[in-house]
Amino acid sequence: MDSQFESKTSVQERDEDTIVNRKKRKRKRKSVLNDGKIKAKTYHDKIIEVILHAYKTLLDGSKDMKLFRDLGKSLDNNVAARKIAANSGPGDKLRELCYTDINDLDIETVTLKSHGVYDDLCNKLVKNCSNSPIKVKIKDDFYLLPAECSFIMGDTVNLKYFTKILGRNEFDFILLDPPWENKSVKRKKQYWTLDNEELFKIPVPELSAPGCVIGVWVTNKMKHKDFVIQELFPFWNVDFITTWYWIKVTKTGSTVLDIMSEHKKPYEILILGKCKHTEMKKISDEKIDSNTEEEHTKNDICKNMKCKENLSEKISSKSLDGICNERTILPASLNNDNLPLEMTMMSVPSSIHSMKIPLQDIMKPYLPETPNCLEIFARNLTPGWCCYGNEVFKHQHMDYFEVFTKDTKNSIRL
Repeated sequence: MDSQFESKTSVQERDEDTIVNRKKRKRKRKSVLNDGKIKAKTYHDKIIEVILHAYKTLLDGSKDMKLFRDLGKSLDNNVAARKIAANSGPGDKLRELCYTDINDLDIETVTLKSHGVYDDLCNKLVKNCSNSPIKVKIKDDFYLLPAECSFIMGDTVNLKYFTKILGRNEFDFILLDPPWENKSVKRKKQYWTLDNEELFKIPVPELSAPGCVIGVWVTNKMKHKDFVIQELFPFWNVDFITTWYWIKVTKTGSTVLDIMSEHKKPYEILILGKCKHTEMKKISDEKIDSNTEEEHTKNDICKNMKCKENLSEKISSKSLDGICNERTILPASLNNDNLPLEMTMMSVPSSIHSMKIPLQDIMKPYLPETPNCLEIFARNLTPGWCCYGNEVFKHQHMDYFEVFTKDTKNSIRL
């Protein structure tokens, strides 16, 4: 995104200064597309009309709602905001604590208190029982935890050992955002990635309630999409239903990238399916260790428990450029289970890397009245959800929030 913006900016500057570069340049040869790129282009050409129609419809609908400032005006693609966000928070300090030998795991439950101080919350089931956000201190840093959230901050490979305490056949919606392998990411070392084979170890069927909806975010790389639909879903006994699209736009309503770009795309794909039953397929020991324990009832650490919290403060998201202030969706036809076969969502993405559009409100009409929801590979906490991953605090650091009271003249919109 930055390189594309900077390239356009340099061209504009040359035009404005009437500077003409007369040096002869060698004509670049057009690279030959490999099979993967050909497949991606074919898929893009197939769905582009759907994306463009949804984008135009959502943009037109947003005009009356005044969701965008200076609609249509060129914007700097939030370059400055992303640089600020990149320098915020403690980085991966807490993630490093998650790597514990399974023999040393002492699984326990912890109920948090507002303004509590904690040395280590890794590999524990932790919950904020309050109906308000609370602030806690962990390892010399302050974090904001949303209302009624629970989480386990642990390495994903150990998730099967937490199935009993999370609750078998418990969740109505399970969302995954795996750190897919990517050459660019490996080269820049932006974040850790996971081999596709490791996803077979995640006990989705054991955690799924009957009819559980499974959602998996994938990049626009077709091998990841095919892997989820053709290998991972069948292994989990999940029926593939449909794909939804998330269009990312700037605060002026233009897509963050050229929608016809051959390289990066301004949209991401969410693959959705439903669990048929809750038995994990048997595979070789190379992929997953068998788990033959009898089913246990979930240990509800908040049952008959009232948490006393300091409710004098209200916390809101800081108005960093690029934080998603508004989002809109375009639903279409439904399948027999009331899950839309077509859905296009549009929002201004956060300036914080790898933060997805919030789905709790979008999914609400298609889940039970009080659904149990689980996010795996979570990088932030969601109110009312249970989250699992070694980066669940990534976006919860107080650098990304500010305090306001009832006396605040201009409240900040979430």
